[in-house]
Amino acid sequence: MSKTKLASAIGLAYVCSSSFAQEEVGIDLGAFELVPTLTTTVGFNDNVTRSNDEGIDSWFSTVVPKFTLINNFGLNSLRLGYQLSRGDYYSSSADDFTDHLLFASLDYEFNSRHRIKSSINFEDGHDDRGERYSIGRGDELTSPDEYKESDVDFTYSYGALSAQGRLDINVNYRDLDYKLGTDEYLIRDRSYSEIGGTFYYNIGATTDLLFETTLTDVDYAFTPVGSNTLDSIETSYLVGAQWQSTASTSGYAKIGYQDKDFDAAGRESFSGLKWQAGVVWEPIDRATFILDTQNETRETNGEGNFIRRKDVSLQWRHEWLQRLRTQAGVAVGNDDYEGSGRSDDITDWNLAVIYEFQRWLTFNLGYTYSERDSNSNIIDYDQNIYRLTAKVTL
Repeated sequence: MSKTKLASAIGLAYVCSSSFAQEEVGIDLGAFELVPTLTTTVGFNDNVTRSNDEGIDSWFSTVVPKFTLINNFGLNSLRLGYQLSRGDYYSSSADDFTDHLLFASLDYEFNSRHRIKSSINFEDGHDDRGERYSIGRGDELTSPDEYKESDVDFTYSYGALSAQGRLDINVNYRDLDYKLGTDEYLIRDRSYSEIGGTFYYNIGATTDLLFETTLTDVDYAFTPVGSNTLDSIETSYLVGAQWQSTASTSGYAKIGYQDKDFDAAGRESFSGLKWQAGVVWEPIDRATFILDTQNETRETNGEGNFIRRKDVSLQWRHEWLQRLRTQAGVAVGNDDYEGSGRSDDITDWNLAVIYEFQRWLTFNLGYTYSERDSNSNIIDYDQNIYRLTAKVTL
């Protein structure tokens, strides 16, 4: 749950509606504009490895420079970029990390009826010790759990935005490759090949019905001798709507059926309910509430056949002054590890005060509390993180 993300539609609605946004000025390079940013953080983490007993506490710092090349031509946009993330823990050097991210995206409109959106990302990243596959066993690792992940996404849209009917066809490929090479950890390496389509039918000036179907092939690179492969085919069929009923409310809701069919007869397949929903509500100009919920299956991180995830989150953001904003949120969820009997209840709280000191400098003073309560006691932990972040632009 610490990495729970609001749906992109909800995030977009907030970005578009907020008047509080740090302006990022670029350097003119002719056809492209170079937009550099630098984000630095200092903070304190009282349980670095998410241990269920007496864990490691440490002050830490992160430095994240990012460089983005932007070419806006007409209604179209091309972006290329690189981001470096360096983290240092002063009382636990084993948790230091250096991540790299390369990204590119293209939004292109051929005409009012034909559009494409595509992106390519490559990340040389990590999971913290005690996160994901090393939950409850973070102290067994001598360094962060490093991986390489590639992601290619392409969406073709047919139909004018003002038309009664529109169709999106999406193709996505993602490959995940962890560095650790023992059998215990090789079983995590996998790829996703996904194709899906969404049909939008306009029933009002601000409301669309939607019909969505997705097919995903999950292919694991390694299966230990004597084990059943985790390879599977996932299909989902959802119906719902997206709307902006008033100037202050927008949202979406989808519900339907999901099926996960394993290649191995020894693993029990699953079929059942799936939903995704989110609402953005702005009762006044400077206040925003964001509600998000979902119920879906996810790949296991070491136990059982897969994870059934149910969660809900609520965020409140308020702009008190032109340069001062606060935000607070809570996210609660449940992970059932089907085939193992394990069940985790997860809770995250976050608070932050954001101050735009100058157009080019923004400070964020934040606090995060995370808790996992599992019927497997070794998985339990709680964690407090305090941080001060500064973001610098041109």
